[in-house]
Amino acid sequence: MSKKMLIKTLTAFGMIAVFLPCAIYGGWPLKAVLAAIAVMTAHETASLTDGQTHLAMTALNSVFLLILLFTPKTYFIAIISIFLLILFGIELADEKVTTDFVAYTFLIMSMMAIGLTCLRDLYAAGNGFLKFLYVALACFGCDTGAYFIGVFFGKHKMIPRVSPNKTWEGSFGGYVTGLVLSLVFGLITLKMLPSSLIFAGSFLMPLTAQLGDLSFSSIKRRFAIKDFGNLFPGHGGALDRIDSIIFCLITFSGLLILWGF
Repeated sequence: MSKKMLIKTLTAFGMIAVFLPCAIYGGWPLKAVLAAIAVMTAHETASLTDGQTHLAMTALNSVFLLILLFTPKTYFIAIISIFLLILFGIELADEKVTTDFVAYTFLIMSMMAIGLTCLRDLYAAGNGFLKFLYVALACFGCDTGAYFIGVFFGKHKMIPRVSPNKTWEGSFGGYVTGLVLSLVFGLITLKMLPSSLIFAGSFLMPLTAQLGDLSFSSIKRRFAIKDFGNLFPGHGGALDRIDSIIFCLITFSGLLILWGF
């Protein structure tokens, strides 16, 4: 195993060791971890600009996500609308803040807000950990399968302008891995949900996991950065690590609504 792979693996185990007990227990430990993730992603999004604006945007983004995380979802539209108005107010007041930056900040923070509230609502509805584990297997199974199959068998580049290293072989292998892992787990453990919902989630989430990964890669290319941060050695920042799971949480929550749950 190469040094790079060793660091990546050890970091992954470290993140799992911190997050997994909180995910199993739920409640305030989980909310505390989600709050930490909210602040980290708020900082990384604000890092797309510099100086005093960076500090102010980190504070604004953090407050926005934390309020949404700890208030009822009935206030979601009102809070996100106020956030948008504040962003455009900052743009008009500070010539260093561009419309481009406002648009990307609102986009990323909105995706984070939706994803975090989707996870919170999974736990509120009961059997939260099992549902989250099902989503995680679809997402990270796809991510891990795509990585290893791409490394050993990847030959045909997927979208070089967005992500130079991703291949069609890795994409297909990751999709099958995420599909199989989540489908088997879901059919065995999520007896409270219809099998048709489990099939739909397992077929769709590995696709949206890759869409999330590529979408955030596109944003990084726009701002000419390799990673959103360097907090997690071998993995980049928090946004680099959770881009796919955010899309999967949104997808699964949408399916739950469509199936009447």
